[in-house]
Amino acid sequence: MAVASSGSGRRPLNGVLRLAVCFVLLAFRNLANILTTLRLIAAVPLFLLVLSGAFEAAFWLFLLAALTDLVDGSVAKYLNRPTRFGAFLDPVADKLFSGLLFLALAMGALVPWWLAGLVILRDVAIGIGASLLRTRIASFRIEPLVIGKLCTLMQLLFLGLLLGDEAEVAEVSAWRDMAFWGVVAFTLASGLAYLGLGLRLARRAALR
Repeated sequence: MAVASSGSGRRPLNGVLRLAVCFVLLAFRNLANILTTLRLIAAVPLFLLVLSGAFEAAFWLFLLAALTDLVDGSVAKYLNRPTRFGAFLDPVADKLFSGLLFLALAMGALVPWWLAGLVILRDVAIGIGASLLRTRIASFRIEPLVIGKLCTLMQLLFLGLLLGDEAEVAEVSAWRDMAFWGVVAFTLASGLAYLGLGLRLARRAALR
């Protein structure tokens, strides 16, 4: 009886271990999407923290979320296979994350409304343009341009400097001002680049 009791006790334990191993493997295979989802989830708390003036907490949350943006692409490329869901989720997370943050900063008078509008308008225009191209080109896929990636990096740099300055983590006022105009330049340049690309693709589709 003692042997039977011991064996039945191990079966639930073995089942739990197998379940844990399966969960870890599944999480590893989807690590890039998990990181992107965490950035998406962080957008709303960060928005609320900035509105409430909790800049130190906002800075550290931003830093963690920005790190996911920097590594999820590499994780997808080298550790996991890139997926259609990940290709869709990543730009959505980027646009919601930066758009809500710029909106909160504009509402708190930390950036001008025209800058927040410029950033959000560019992202909305790219999203609408991509949707229209999908209806005309069945094989269309969103491929980020180099200028687009540089624009994202510049926005993250500016937002990090601004939040760090407001949280008094470091005195970076001069760098913050330089990054401000960098955001303006890269947002305009990347918007025009995507517009030009969209027009060229639409023209090719019309000629087919």
